[in-house]
Amino acid sequence: MKFCFIIFFFSFLFSCTFRQLKDDKPVVKVFDSELMYSEVLAFIPSGTSREDSILMSQNYIRNWITKKLLLHKAIENLSEQEKNIHKQVEDYRTSLLIHKYKQKLIAQKLQAEIRAQDIENYYEANKQNFILTTPVVKAIFFIIPKSASNIKEVKKWFRSEEVKDREKLEEYCITNAKKFDDFEHKWIESKYLINLFPPSSGELEKEILSLKYIEKEDEENLYFLKIQEICKEQEIAPVDYVRDEIILILKNKKKLEFENELDKRINEEALRKNYVKIY
Repeated sequence: MKFCFIIFFFSFLFSCTFRQLKDDKPVVKVFDSELMYSEVLAFIPSGTSREDSILMSQNYIRNWITKKLLLHKAIENLSEQEKNIHKQVEDYRTSLLIHKYKQKLIAQKLQAEIRAQDIENYYEANKQNFILTTPVVKAIFFIIPKSASNIKEVKKWFRSEEVKDREKLEEYCITNAKKFDDFEHKWIESKYLINLFPPSSGELEKEILSLKYIEKEDEENLYFLKIQEICKEQEIAPVDYVRDEIILILKNKKKLEFENELDKRINEEALRKNYVKIY
């Protein structure tokens, strides 16, 4: 085996180019099967370096030889009944073709997005299936260094509900904050926020559930969390929080309905056009 690869290596390196092959010749022969140079070269992607091409070709040849040897052993040692795999191959081919055809039709059918009204209707009809297992919140979180300027103003803006103060706070955070996360329009799990605070921040889990404004500090930084909305554990999840989950449910539902309808229509068409004769 090694001798074959050594011969191939030098032949491949000095007798032909990687992309141009004048005389297609066999690289190796196992019983009655021959592996041709052209097949090896076709396996190597264009632009592959000479070193990588040699390595890839050797691996390809090694795998090809092993496959042929195993096939020979299988033919020798399996009974005629065990070797009769035509039905299995045909069944697999049939299933694969049907699957590809259905997937193509389904992809075309589900191109249109699920309507917002469909999401709302499903949510209203199935609210009890969307019970929260952990609290979720909409919030604003930011960290500023204690050395930053205008901290007194920052604390005032932080607790204000005025639009102008909200804008001042955002502008300030963009310039001065070490971290600024605006979750006002997106529900997130409260435990994610807990991980943003230093470990010595006390009973944050309880504070998030009961306080609107939370301020913490460590040696270097000030931490601010403003809870805008909250849904607690065991409450019904907000529709925005489970929107993606509902879309997936509705798409799978449409997919199943379409497959059932396809089976029905194709059978009706076959009977109508006399493709099927039932005895």
